[in-house]
Amino acid sequence: MTDLQDLLRATAAQGSDAVDLAEDAVADRIRHRRTRTRRLTLGATTLAAAAVIAGTAWAVHPGPQTPTATGPSAPAVPPRIVTSDVDNLSGMEAALPTTLTADANGCVRPGHSNTTLVWPRGYTVRGTPDSFEILDAEGKPVAHSGAPLTIGGGGADRFQNTWAGRECATGGHLWMVGGISARR
Repeated sequence: MTDLQDLLRATAAQGSDAVDLAEDAVADRIRHRRTRTRRLTLGATTLAAAAVIAGTAWAVHPGPQTPTATGPSAPAVPPRIVTSDVDNLSGMEAALPTTLTADANGCVRPGHSNTTLVWPRGYTVRGTPDSFEILDAEGKPVAHSGAPLTIGGGGADRFQNTWAGRECATGGHLWMVGGISARR
């Protein structure tokens, strides 16, 4: 700023009164710009520091994660089942020896397969992904997680629009649940 003031003073010394007024105006503009630049720099530095802090906080605690069937986040995803639009057990007579487990999305499956069990309308599940039971339409337990059992029934060709629980249909086989008996 000193060079500009010297130049303006030299011009004013040569006899121009307009330059004296301009010198003050230019000096005020320069001071204003420097103040604004300092404020913008301070704001940008503060914003950058906040971004670094937020990024560090996210890296330490990244927020919601995909739940798994085991571990500390498991209770957040309740077990779920697919139910058909029919009240009765399937009359098919094939046998599926298995134990029931819940996958990472809480969907009840036979063992660790991607087969989707289709339970009759009114059947529900209660408990956690690690320990649950299937209840019939009257609220009576018919199966428990981890217990060896044989599920009667048979396969279905495709998921019907009238069935509930589409989010658990993984594209694997569909098994219409029939009679359920404990294995010994």
